[in-house]
Amino acid sequence: MAPLVSPSRAPVSDYSPPLQPNWFIRLIRAVFGYRKTSLTFLVAIVLFATVILSSIDNSLSFTVSLPTDALESSVLDSLWDSLQKIALVEHTYNSEGNDYVHDLLEEKIAALVANKKYIEYDNDLNGTNNIMTSVNYLSYASVSYYESNNLLVRVNGSDASLPAFLVSAHYDSVPSSYGVTDDGMGVASMLGLLEYFADKCTKRPLRTVIFNFNNNEEFGLYGATAFLHHPWFQQIKYFLNLEGTGAGGKAILFRGTDYGIVKHFSKVRFPYATSLFQQGFNNKLIHSETDYAIYKSMGKLRGLDLAFYKPRDIYHTGADNIKNTNKKSLWHMLSNTIDFTKFIAYEKIDLDEEYMGGEAANSSNDYAAYLSFFNYFVAFSLSQVVIVNIVLLVVSPILSLLLLVLIFQYKKGWGVNFINVIKFPISFVLSVIILSFITDVLIVPTNLYLVNSSPGTLVSTLFALFLFLNYAFLNGLNFIFKPFKGHQHDEKLIVIIEASFITWVILLWSTVKQSHNKIGDDHTGEFILTVLFVLQSAAALFGLFGWSLKSPKRIALSEGESQPLIGSSSQHRYHSHSDDEDSIAESSSLSLQSGFSEGCSVHEKKSFSYDWLLQFLLIVPLSSLIIYNSGFLVLAGINKSIQESLEAQDFIYKIIQAFVIVWAIPFLPFIFKLNRVFVLALLIALIQGGLVISTKSAFDVENPLKLRFLETIDLNANPFTNTVSVSGRLMKLIENILEDIPSFKDNKAELLTSSLGDGMLLYSYGSQLTPDFIPGNSIQDYLTIEVLRNSSSGSDSPFGLLTGEIEIIAPKNRNCKVSFNVTDKVIKIFDGVKSSSSTHSPVKTVIVYKDEKKGNGSGVEQYNTAGIPEGFSRDHDGNYLFKDFEGIGQLQLNKLDWDKKYHIAFQWVPEVVESDFSVDSDVEAQKINVKQLGVNVECYWSGLSDVDEFIAESEQIPAYKELLHYSPNYVKWANRDRGLVSVTKYAEI
Repeated sequence: MAPLVSPSRAPVSDYSPPLQPNWFIRLIRAVFGYRKTSLTFLVAIVLFATVILSSIDNSLSFTVSLPTDALESSVLDSLWDSLQKIALVEHTYNSEGNDYVHDLLEEKIAALVANKKYIEYDNDLNGTNNIMTSVNYLSYASVSYYESNNLLVRVNGSDASLPAFLVSAHYDSVPSSYGVTDDGMGVASMLGLLEYFADKCTKRPLRTVIFNFNNNEEFGLYGATAFLHHPWFQQIKYFLNLEGTGAGGKAILFRGTDYGIVKHFSKVRFPYATSLFQQGFNNKLIHSETDYAIYKSMGKLRGLDLAFYKPRDIYHTGADNIKNTNKKSLWHMLSNTIDFTKFIAYEKIDLDEEYMGGEAANSSNDYAAYLSFFNYFVAFSLSQVVIVNIVLLVVSPILSLLLLVLIFQYKKGWGVNFINVIKFPISFVLSVIILSFITDVLIVPTNLYLVNSSPGTLVSTLFALFLFLNYAFLNGLNFIFKPFKGHQHDEKLIVIIEASFITWVILLWSTVKQSHNKIGDDHTGEFILTVLFVLQSAAALFGLFGWSLKSPKRIALSEGESQPLIGSSSQHRYHSHSDDEDSIAESSSLSLQSGFSEGCSVHEKKSFSYDWLLQFLLIVPLSSLIIYNSGFLVLAGINKSIQESLEAQDFIYKIIQAFVIVWAIPFLPFIFKLNRVFVLALLIALIQGGLVISTKSAFDVENPLKLRFLETIDLNANPFTNTVSVSGRLMKLIENILEDIPSFKDNKAELLTSSLGDGMLLYSYGSQLTPDFIPGNSIQDYLTIEVLRNSSSGSDSPFGLLTGEIEIIAPKNRNCKVSFNVTDKVIKIFDGVKSSSSTHSPVKTVIVYKDEKKGNGSGVEQYNTAGIPEGFSRDHDGNYLFKDFEGIGQLQLNKLDWDKKYHIAFQWVPEVVESDFSVDSDVEAQKINVKQLGVNVECYWSGLSDVDEFIAESEQIPAYKELLHYSPNYVKWANRDRGLVSVTKYAEI
């Protein structure tokens, strides 16, 4: 009998509604679940933290603290006073300001040396260290004669068997600069180190420390080269060079000779370093050089190059003055100098074994890869990096393939198809193409030089563009190919694997290069790729490992689950009936709405797994920080170079695009889960960036336009011509500035332009404002050439070479340049040797006489070319000779005596035009026609500032003064050549 059922009561059912999770579980899901809001919040936090942490690391204020030690504080105060005095006037080699700084340093050194018996001083002014040397960094054969006045100090160590340590900086500036950063702070730091050693509380070092306060680094690295010939140099094996190729800020470890010496930089208290700069220097991306090159290449020493590096638009201008630096910047270089020197001077180091009969470690001579962050320094030998890379390049793919085989062959649970695999590559390639197109076609033509003032604006705008493009393309592709999307696949993981593969290919290329690393093809800065690949591959392996743990049975029961849950399956007992798309974002889909077939239940769309968070934390934060910090360090070092060449311009924009793309890669696996607020933020950033790019000036007071000045007086014309030339990039702005100068308008001058190549232009105009270096003298008296001997005049040449001898009279001068060329004029001479034309300079030997001429001629015929050794030599009278069979196209003359005349001779191979040789063997010689040798002399002046009366160089060069006075405040002026004024004259021999 069936039970009676009341018609008013519903039948009892066994179904009970699903249990709702408690508040704690809901909180965990809300915060850590793969939700759009959670992901977007984390991305915003990472970007904010990346910018803030990088700014702090590169900030002088936050990472460097002033000394608390009494001695160090006293030294710093003393040095600041010295730096102020050094920066009183411009002090290039051919200026009286240079003598002033030399005497100032000499006085301070003498006072410090007197404190300790084991400290001694030597001055190259005794004339024993004059040299002639070839200059290899020019595109033509050049030889230089140089008279040295280096200031040398030796702190003799207690153990004479240890190799000595050299500390070096140059005390000259360029003609247009006060030389505070380049290199006043380096010189001041050396004074501080010497003061530290001379203090009564400082004990005697174990190792000998030698100081080289050298001169004339700016136009040939002459002071360092001269020091190689000093007797003290033979003791030295290690060095620290202090330099400034920027203007203030933090001093960075530019480069090191090898890992064996670089690793000891960890001993300094405020390390600041990246081998990316080393890579740039070694690959000649930076066209200037420092004394480091001399000590490493010619001296065969091992050491470091420590330098200020930004900004280059103030470097070598009048803005490199005491007003644009501070004590903390000086202290950063000084503290690093003291710390590194103390460690080397008071301890035996492992490298000493190489010079004391022992064996070096295998890695000690290897290239160094290094970086610093928040005053922590790490260094590796490049061979170690290569070994680690090879292991990673082999192990990571093998593990990935094993896991993939396990997943697809045995688990058969990951439904990946061709469409899923090609989405990211298509999106990535299209985004790169569009990014490049917008940069080259829209940004560069709109505001080419904006990178000079606002590199951050360009980077942030293009970064937002690249993220938005990938977001749009990937979501669009997901919508288009929605029917091809399977139930079981993790698109986030697919993108992680593909990004890991991209990194693998780049690391493979870099490793091959690093294994054959050399100067000119250096890759030491790329070791950060190792870290980036480890992070990417770890996240990929983690995701694959999760899928490998998922059983086929569970896959069948939970078909809608997209993530390989590493956690309790009981989570699936709970599901929400909410239609809010942000409650829990679909972890299997890379779009906002698309993801599963319509037949999937609501709970199958929800993922309560948290492996995404581990993957995000593995890949994004550290990768973002490393890429951003490295990218902006590089940009800060090169962005001003856009004013220097077209090649630099192209390189900078390529670096910006590469920076943006590489920085975006860690974010791309998660790009689809960003919510509408973040996408809106990207659009706002794009619009704002576009407005700034369209309207902001590329040049301002803080980021000036840098122009280079030279006034040239040509005495070959009658009357002489006076031409002001300005070099800069090709831009209408420069023309407008020059055409608005009062004297230009008053004289109705014509502005002429000529190409210097590589996107540079020479702007020139005639000027009636003549310089006045020597009161009472006419311009014609500034340069005279007296021909003492001319073998082309018809006299005999017994050794097959023609000879010439001249005297150059250039009062109040220290630097002249002599250029040789073959003229079109033909003369007849006697010679028994028939010569042929050559593409090399015909001059094979040059002679600089120790003393001025005595009588009529000096017997240059005594020099037989066969008896002169190749390279630099001196004869029995002390004269300086240099022979080069390849030819000498130019001779640089640098002397210390302001009024001494230049007395030189040269021997050259004549170029035969036509000859009348007879076949008659009885005729020993016939007249032949040869081309004359052209000799062009150009002498430079940079102002003879009266230090006592503070008369600036610009007072003696009114054309230069006028430009300084009437140029807009966003223009800074630098020298074009060795001086601010050149006087030129030509003769034929």
